[in-house]
Amino acid sequence: MRDFKLILFFILCFGTLLSQTDTLMVMQAKGKTLKRLGKNAPLQNDPSSAITFLNAYLKNGKKDAEAMALLGQAYMKVRDYEKAQHTFLNAYNYDKEKKGESLYYHAQMMKSNGQYDSAKINFQKFKKEYKGKDKLLKKQATREISLCDSVQQLFAIEKKIIIQHLDTSINKVNIEAAPINLSDDQLVFTSFRTEKREYEMEDDTAKSLKRKLYLATRNKGEWKFDGEFGGNLNNDEVHTGNASFSADRKRVYFTRCKLNYLDQMVCAIYVSKKEGDTWSEPVRLPKPINGSKYTSTMPAVTIDPVNGNDIIYFASNRSGGKGGLDIWYTVYNPKKDEYKIPKNAGSKINSSQDEMSPFFDSDTRTLYFSSNGLGGLGGYDVFKTRGDGKKFTGTENLGQPVNTGADEMYYTISTNREEGFFVSNRKGGNALKNKTCCDDIYYYKHSEYIHLFLKGTVRDALDPEQVIPNAEIALYIRDKKTKEKFLVKTISADSLGNYSTALEPAQDYFVVAKMEDYLGTNADVTTEGIVASVDLRRDLVMLKKPKLPIHIPNIKYEFDKSNILESSKIVLDTTVLRLLDANPELIVEIQSHTDSKGGDAYNMKLSQKRAESVVKYLQSKGISADRLRAKGYGETVPIAPNENPDGSDNPDNRARNRRTDFKIIGVIDAEIIIDAY
Repeated sequence: MRDFKLILFFILCFGTLLSQTDTLMVMQAKGKTLKRLGKNAPLQNDPSSAITFLNAYLKNGKKDAEAMALLGQAYMKVRDYEKAQHTFLNAYNYDKEKKGESLYYHAQMMKSNGQYDSAKINFQKFKKEYKGKDKLLKKQATREISLCDSVQQLFAIEKKIIIQHLDTSINKVNIEAAPINLSDDQLVFTSFRTEKREYEMEDDTAKSLKRKLYLATRNKGEWKFDGEFGGNLNNDEVHTGNASFSADRKRVYFTRCKLNYLDQMVCAIYVSKKEGDTWSEPVRLPKPINGSKYTSTMPAVTIDPVNGNDIIYFASNRSGGKGGLDIWYTVYNPKKDEYKIPKNAGSKINSSQDEMSPFFDSDTRTLYFSSNGLGGLGGYDVFKTRGDGKKFTGTENLGQPVNTGADEMYYTISTNREEGFFVSNRKGGNALKNKTCCDDIYYYKHSEYIHLFLKGTVRDALDPEQVIPNAEIALYIRDKKTKEKFLVKTISADSLGNYSTALEPAQDYFVVAKMEDYLGTNADVTTEGIVASVDLRRDLVMLKKPKLPIHIPNIKYEFDKSNILESSKIVLDTTVLRLLDANPELIVEIQSHTDSKGGDAYNMKLSQKRAESVVKYLQSKGISADRLRAKGYGETVPIAPNENPDGSDNPDNRARNRRTDFKIIGVIDAEIIIDAY
């Protein structure tokens, strides 16, 4: 399938332009000339003409397995799954030895048509029979067999979602793509808008119809077409589309595509800034984001929660990827007005096939994208993964009803979070030539969306009546499997110390409060199992940064040894570890002290080993060694006399002296959760 990926990409992004001259050529050509024309047409990004020529060649029952296989490929490229399935089977039956790979594609089309059990049987048959040279195809068949087995699990994760096909004022007979909310009631999308079912390509491509950005608005619950969007963003000489907005809606990133010097369709990403009620003249992003020999398209913008920079995810077939189209990303630094060199989002997302149409949900640090290489219900399925940059968790298929046996792409979440849009060529759309040829925009809404808010007040630990105004609150999501934390957002408490932020269902959160001259504090919050809208409350208390060592109570060791007891580990988890988690910039010294029993040298050595034992435990819990120092003081720094004035032993004071403290001795650069560069 690798040989038609970019052709398919062109079809998905620009629609199929059908030539009315094909009929005349069919009338003039005969025999092998028709077959040659049918073989060459896909090389010109014209599978529709290939279908015309090859059908004419094969008419009257002509038995040519090669031509049938070519016709099957052409049907597959225009996504006529039913005809492709039938044609591949004919090619296989007429010449099983030379066209054995047609059985693989026949099974693949069965999968797109929802016939998963039969598809599995034919993948197994192909794997057993195939003697051809394409080792990758046989390897992929093994994977497809496993994926067919997993389909029932994808059926089982069907969500409570209502799906609606947008009306014909928006969805035309050609392809619509890239829906994105400008606001709750404004939708920007890409379309090649024409009522014609066949469009004659002109010699002067600059004068031919082009894809553009359009606007739809919602009035009384109905979405309707509302004209072109963006004024000078559209250009009659190039294809324009795939808009994505910065968090403040002051910048729009989008794609322009045209033929390069090699006569290949290449896309580049542009940016425009909001100036009053208009958009500035678009600026092409610099090299190496854009290039003349590769495509960069489908931008998706999020904000870096650490420094507020734009992170732009996009699809590209540039060198250095995993195969086909991959998801890449770059970071824009407005202070320097520069874009970082793009980086690949990694093998947890990108496969040897195609990944495209990214969308980043900033509220949950979740990347949504479409892939035909990660397995699913059909061609392109929508997947999600949590993280940033190259630091992502495993992927998850969204399942039904979003994904079907057809292609699903451009999944987005609206600003109100209860609804969103995606694109699909499933049956029931506004079809051009066959039931599944063309992409339409679909609206979805969660039928039982839960609204959750976290609220609280930040107070002084030693004086609970005293609030701490304007404290910084950082909200992290903790991955359930890896326990990694991903920074979602930062907000500020108000002048009364109060804060409030929205949460998502079925998530584990980690909340950190920070303020100058105070030690940070944190709290765990979970929304797992909550099935109704509710406000959760977490008040946070903060302690002023101490200059003297802080005693850690109840840290105990085995008698005359350095090993800490299990009960002491629980104490460390709820004191020092929590404090270090909340204050990732702190460097602390773990101090261990003994009483005066035993020799000076022995006590010094024992206390050093005990301090090292605490440091080792904290490192095992994920605290960097750069932030920890172990120091044994033996009996040299008592906090109470070991003996009474009359020389008798004072066991209570000796117990006080046998202690473990920590002291803040410095700071390092603040921990950055998004460590992309």
